[in-house]
Formats: sequence, structure tokens, C-alpha cells
Amino acid sequence: MLVPVKWLREYVDIKADTKEIAKKVTDSGSHVESIRRYSGLSNLVVAQILEINKHENADNLSIVKLDLGSEELEVVTGAKNMKVSDNVVLAKVGATLPGNITIGVAEFKGVKSPGMLCSYKELGVADNLAPKNYEDGIIILGNEVEPGDDAIKVLDLDDDIIEFEITPNRPDCLSIIGMAREVAAVYETKIQEPSKKLEKEEDSYEDYFNGVEIQTENSKRFLSAVVKDIVIKDSPLYIQNYLRNAGMRPISNIVDFTNFVMLEYGQPLHAYDLDTIDGKKIIVRQGNDNETVKTIDQNERKISSSDIVIADGNSRAIGIAGVMGGFDTEVTDNTKTILIESANFNQESIRLTSKRLGLRSEASSRFEKGVSPVTAELAIKRFLKLIEETDSGVVVSGIEDSGDFNEEKITVSLSNKASNNLLGIELSPEESSKYLNSLEIETKISGDEILATIPYFREDLRIEADLIEEVGRLYGFHNIKPKSLVGGLTQGVKSELRIFEDKVRQEIYSLGFSEIMTYSFVSRKQYEKLNLKEDDKIQNSIEILNPLGEDFSVMRTTLIGNILEAIRSNLNKKQYDLRFTELGNTFTKENDNIIETKKLVVALVGDYDYYYLKDVLEKLLLKLNIINIRFEREENNPIFHTGRCANVIKDGNLLGTIGEISPMVLDNFEINQRVNLFELNVELLNSLREELVQYKKISKYPLVERDIAFVIDKSVESQSIIDVIKENGGDYLKLVKLFDTYEGNQIDKGKISLAYKLGFQSDEYTLKEETVKEAFNNIEKGLKEAFNIEIRR
Repeated sequence: MLVPVKWLREYVDIKADTKEIAKKVTDSGSHVESIRRYSGLSNLVVAQILEINKHENADNLSIVKLDLGSEELEVVTGAKNMKVSDNVVLAKVGATLPGNITIGVAEFKGVKSPGMLCSYKELGVADNLAPKNYEDGIIILGNEVEPGDDAIKVLDLDDDIIEFEITPNRPDCLSIIGMAREVAAVYETKIQEPSKKLEKEEDSYEDYFNGVEIQTENSKRFLSAVVKDIVIKDSPLYIQNYLRNAGMRPISNIVDFTNFVMLEYGQPLHAYDLDTIDGKKIIVRQGNDNETVKTIDQNERKISSSDIVIADGNSRAIGIAGVMGGFDTEVTDNTKTILIESANFNQESIRLTSKRLGLRSEASSRFEKGVSPVTAELAIKRFLKLIEETDSGVVVSGIEDSGDFNEEKITVSLSNKASNNLLGIELSPEESSKYLNSLEIETKISGDEILATIPYFREDLRIEADLIEEVGRLYGFHNIKPKSLVGGLTQGVKSELRIFEDKVRQEIYSLGFSEIMTYSFVSRKQYEKLNLKEDDKIQNSIEILNPLGEDFSVMRTTLIGNILEAIRSNLNKKQYDLRFTELGNTFTKENDNIIETKKLVVALVGDYDYYYLKDVLEKLLLKLNIINIRFEREENNPIFHTGRCANVIKDGNLLGTIGEISPMVLDNFEINQRVNLFELNVELLNSLREELVQYKKISKYPLVERDIAFVIDKSVESQSIIDVIKENGGDYLKLVKLFDTYEGNQIDKGKISLAYKLGFQSDEYTLKEETVKEAFNNIEKGLKEAFNIEIRR
């Protein structure tokens, strides 16, 4: 934000020089980027043209007689944009210009020229800041100046310009008056706002215009007024100077006034040629997809339904609200009546429209940061006052205020004790209140509490911490003395779950597996590869609003897809013996809640089968103090091979699933090797593990082993058989382990031969043969009754 110091002093009466202002405002939190000034200028005066005569020896040159107030002289110039009685800028002999240029007496085709008529460019003014009428010629000044005046002062080329860095939370500082408030606060004074009282109004608004209709919730307030008998001319010189020094090019009075008020108050305005608005009515509405509007830069813009548009009485779009006006209704040299708009629009909507169109304007940059609806009324009244002061038109009586806006006073409570504790200072409530008052924040003190009423222009102040910051910055953070930290020592420790995760990783490493890490966001196509049904809860994924691409569009609900992708990649690189594991987060959506769950996946590829992986799982769970687990057949999981898959159960809780991946899934992932894996819920494992591991004395008496083999229906689960064996084996049964299976011609089709090793042991004595035989016979009997088995001898 460029702030000309001379313009700043219009609203705050301070005598301090620019460097002191910059330092004090920086100390209060408004960072100064730089201080600019036009340099290298001297001995420039205003001169009035008395005569213009053609150079006898050069067709493109003229000899101009000038009145300098105290003297007259003649100079030679090639300028064409001048006439008798114009006031111009003369660089006299000895004058200096930017670039270390010194003006001397020059001779042009036999005629001496003791000076030079200057253009804005020759004075160091950038081309994009020079008034458009004079960008290719010399400077022509209005009647506000007199011959002999110091041209440097007349053009405010001696003015300092402070460049401020404005943070996004302070849109009120994107204005001269906003920065004047900041300066006034640090100097403990008040600003003086310009007059807005009109001396004369004619006719009635309703005689010229049929009003404004707001059809969208994205416009809180829309003020409009009419000015008749418009005279298009140059703005007063002081307005041109202020605009130029603030970084905007002067155009003509009406355009300049809208820009001047926008810079002054931070409220964008827009002027329409009222005679070009069909139906003499404005409609503020949402855009229609594929609708177009030609903006004032003469580009055709495509509108979407998310944009706010300004339309005429026939609902034809004539402007993009808050971003840029339309070409068809812009003010021209032939305009006689204007409608002036001062409105307030939804900042998020303006930001999205500006970003989508790639069209960033001074107006959109302010609206998207937030402008108070109250400012709209101040700005339109200020514009009308400028019209009246400069005889640029006649103000028509009446300002229409459309929209559903009612100003609400916002109050925030501040504890002075909390403020002092946080800042590390000692201020009384009265002192803290004084700092807030300097920012035009009204306060009431009740004991230690300060009740602050927030002014309309400070929409960033909503909580106690905001007020504490205001107190601190005006007190001066640089004035706060450093103090030693005070507080109790705390020890950072890992959570119970983190410790358990480390244990899981340590144990799985010890079993010979390598950990991989994959992205938490995946493609939804991964669920299709896993053959999941549409109603499968694994598909309840969370979509990413702004993904890097389709491959990263949702959060993963399982680790299986990621590890299969890793297996495919490694197989393609000729790695055929793979022992992978990953422990990571998964994310599922249940109603409106997002559930984050830690899971562990372990996969084997190579010379391994289901039973090898099952042994890995049992060893892992045993090391994690998770005992008494069960394996139950699972036939409805589409990810796994039917008949080669089981659920892992403990105390009725599903810990996870183990099995061989379905051939269809492997084809989808382009994997041509068998893959066995299991996926477990780590958080559930942690909650079900045994807290205490109790020592149990190892029996010194021998383990008596017996083998039992039998033929049984292939559909019977091994877990069911083990359950029956344990139920009938008695107190001395210590070991049950399946060690052999057989299917072949020697047994009937649909049958399978299973062989289990049984171990019997006592902690008190050596078991006798009769005791073991009795237990063994009970097991045989229980199996026959439960499954009608055929014992193999």
C-alpha cells in the first residue's frame, strides 16, 4: 500500500517528518517496506504560453513564448499537445532532471532555447502513472496554478511516499484513512474525516432510476445514487497528484473520483452511464453458466453460476460484481447522467471469481479481504461531495440503500490481568483502555474487566486475544523487557499406543520383514481392483477437496491396496522373494464422523503358503501378549481366495483377516505370483493384549506326545476340531498342533486326512500311560460324536 505523506496529513495533524512516522508506525506493527521520493529534480517552474510560432527552419519544431511570472522568455519545443494560455512545466537553465541531466542553453536550427518544456516521463514519472492525455506530450496544468510557481511543489514531486506491507487480516489499512488511524493512534490524536455534506441537490432519484433488486445472498448492501449534467474533464491537480503518488493513473474526473475514494476509504465504487442501462434498473444476481459479459478492458468474460453479476432491467449481465465493470455501460466523454454504485459483496465469492477468471483488480483485492458494509455509505457520500466541489455535475436528491443490512455493535470482553500475564507487562485497566481508545475502540471498565465495543472498520477484532495484541503493539513490543521463562518442567513421553506400535514394528522386524511406507491418499479405482461391492464399508472413503490428481483423490480405508501396488512394482523389477509390512493410518467415514484407525498389514510372496503366514501371525501375537485367539473361516471377503481365508478372533472381537489374495484381485493388480497376507487393527490389538505377563514354572516332568489322524469332511474348519480336542483332552493336555494334511486317491472325494500332534504333561509328576490313554480315548470319542470321523490307524 503506497501512502503519500501529504495526503496522509489531510486527515491527521502531525508535524513529525516521514522517517519518524515510518519508525513509530513500524514499532506499532505496521511494517514499512520503503520510503520513496522523486529525486534529482530542481529549478522547475510553471509557465504560461503566450504565443506559439512555427520554427522557420524546422517543420516539426515550434518557438513558444512563455510567461514565468517575473519574466518572459522563448524556448524551442517539438510538442504538439499545447495551445496559447496553457500552463506548462519549464526546466530552466541549470535545472536538473532524473538521470543526472542538467539543462543548459540548446540551439535548434539556429534558434537558442534557454530551457525545456517537460513531459511526465522526463520528470521521472512512470508511463503507466502519467495522465493518459499527456503520456505522449508535455505536461499541461489547469488553472489552479500561476506562472512562476514551483512546479515540483505544484505536482507534489517533493512528497514522500511510504510503502506499507498490509497483512491479510487488516483490510482496513488498504486505505489512506485506515493508515491515518494507525498514525493517529501512535501519536495519541484523532483523525479528521473529510466533509460529506452536500450544499445543493436537485430532482429525485426515482425520476431517473427504477431502483436496485438484489436476488442473491452474496450481496449484503447496495447503495446507488444519480448525478445529472455530467461534465467530463480533468480532475483537480491535487487529486491527480495523490492518485499518481499512490500508484494509480489519472484518467478523467469521474473515473478519478471513484479511484480516489477507493484509495481514501478502501471502498470500491463503480460509475455507470445511466442512459445505457436497459429498464433503468439494476439486478444483482448469481451468474448463469456460459453467460458472457464484455468488461471495460474489452475482453469477453465467461460467467459461471458461482459468480455475482450486475444485470440491467432485462437481466442482461453488464458487469462482474466486485471485480470489473462492463464495457457497454462505462462512462465516456458523451455521458450526461451517471449511476454511482457503492456495494458490499461476499468476500469468498469475489476471491473465487477473481481466481477463476485470472482477473485481479484493485476492487477485487479489497473485497476478497473484507470491506465493512458501513464503509459503502461513507464512500458514496464522499464521491457525491467531490462531484459538487468540482462542478462535475449536479447531484440528484436521494441515495437508495438496498439489501438486508443492519449494523450490529460487537462487544468483546478483555481481562486486564490476562492481558498483562500474556504480554509480561504491568498496565492498569485505565492504561490498557487508553490504548484501545486511541484505535477508536470504545471501552467501559468494570474492575479488572474491560468491555470493548469494536468499530465497524475493525472486522479482525473478535476475541480477547485480538484486543491483547492491540494493547501490546501500541504499548510497543520493543518496550517489553525480556524475562526468564517460568514454569514447571514436564517430561515428554510417548503415548501407550505409540509404545505399542514400536513394539509391533520391533517384533515384525525380528520375524524377517521389511517395512514399507505408502501415501495415505489413493485412487478410488483401487477399490475396483480389490473387487469390492458398492455397499462395502471399505468404500466409505473421504474425498480430498483439492487433490493433486485422480490417483490421490481419496483417503485410504485399507492398507491392502497399497501393499499390492508395492508388490507389483517389485515383481516388475525381478524381486520374487518379498516379505513386506506396513503400519499406518486408515480413514473411514461413518455418518458425519471421520474415523482414523491404525492398521498393520503383512504380506508374503515367494516359496510360502497360508500356513507359513499363519505361523508368523501366531508368533507375532504371542510376542505381543495376545493369547487365546481363534481362526474362523471367511468366505464372503472378495479380496481373498474363497476357502483360503480366515478371520482372526479374540474374545468375540474381529482383530483382522488372514488369507491368500483372490486370483481376480491379483489379475487386477497385474501380479502373477501368489500373495498371502493379513491385516490387523493395531488399536484393537493394543486394547486386548494381556497387561501382565506372569511367570509360570516350567514343568520338570516329560511331555508325552501322541499323534491322532483321521478322515473328515473337507468343509470342517480346523479351529472347530481343535476346540473339540481341547474340550475333551482334560487338564493335562498342553499341546494341539496340526502337522499334516492329505488329499488323494486313498480317501473319498470331499474328504481330507488331518494329523494332529497332542502333548500331555503334568507339573507335579510323570504321567502314567493309563492317564494319557484315558485322555486320548476321550478325545477320540469327542471327535467321533462331533464330526463322525474315521480314525486312521
